[in-house]
Amino acid sequence: MEKVFSSAYFTIAASCAQHRFDGFLKERNQRAFVTMTAGDGAQFHVCQVIDDFDHDVEQGELNKRGWVLQERALSRRTIHFTETQTYWECGKGIKCETFTKTENRKAAFLGDSNFPHSVEAFKHGRQIQHYQGLYERYSSLRLSNAEDRPVAIAGLEQRLMTALKSTGGYGVFHLNFYRDLLWHRQLGSSTLERIKFGKSLQVPSWSWMAFDGEIRYMNAPLGGVNWNPEVMSPFKVPNPESQTTSKAQLPIEFQAPVLRLKGERPKLLLQDEPSRELDEPLKCVIVGSDKAASSKPRQHYAIILAPSRKNGTHQFYERVGVAYLSEEEFSNVESQQETETGIIH
Repeated sequence: MEKVFSSAYFTIAASCAQHRFDGFLKERNQRAFVTMTAGDGAQFHVCQVIDDFDHDVEQGELNKRGWVLQERALSRRTIHFTETQTYWECGKGIKCETFTKTENRKAAFLGDSNFPHSVEAFKHGRQIQHYQGLYERYSSLRLSNAEDRPVAIAGLEQRLMTALKSTGGYGVFHLNFYRDLLWHRQLGSSTLERIKFGKSLQVPSWSWMAFDGEIRYMNAPLGGVNWNPEVMSPFKVPNPESQTTSKAQLPIEFQAPVLRLKGERPKLLLQDEPSRELDEPLKCVIVGSDKAASSKPRQHYAIILAPSRKNGTHQFYERVGVAYLSEEEFSNVESQQETETGIIH
């Protein structure tokens, strides 16, 4: 798919079609207009503004489908046929039939004619915002088969890894491993649902690709968090050019110090599947902590774990959510009696 869309001169998008059997060359409603005459006798016409790329394209039925996001991003140029007009989208912006040109950072990111070349010029913080925003958007889109979730965006993921010069997989990059672990279900959604993949593909619980449902990322301030170096990224590959490893060969486990939560459940716990019953006391991995500030207590960013199995002396855990924790809500990091190294898969 990546080569097909990226090699095409332009792509035609039937953005006004409601389903695959619906046409897109349709009659349009006549626009009402008023003709006015200037003092020198020159005439000009005033009519309703119809330039609304967000409504016509972004919120259109076609762009609510998961596979279409990748197709649009990989296309060098796209002609969108909508109910009101035709839009031309390329790396230089969006042109309307009304001869106006519109620009939007998010749309420009997807409209990049050599996606995601534009991200290379961004500062690190904006790079994170753009690709995490892309993943958040993708997670809200529909797929006929939920198990296609890692596949329908694989082409974009490979290109992002190349642009960011990072290894990674499952929607997580080694470059931003800690921050990418801190996703959670969208607060307006009732639950995420674990996807049942076939034997040919394993997706770890710490990846949002393992779940069906809309996600967001935790609000960890850029430059304001000390990340836990004991949380070991599984993507430590010396050569960044080797990031083309297939999903079947990617690691699905990482090691980290596991701590016990104290007392009742954390106040700011975001459980992936709220209806799932969890054995207590819960365990957690502190992924990062706010940098010291005298004015307010430090906040810690954690993934919440449940034991899954034991293999000899090795305890395996799966992720069940994330939480914002205070110092009083988990066992002392310095106490070796309270700390164990677990394998999260």
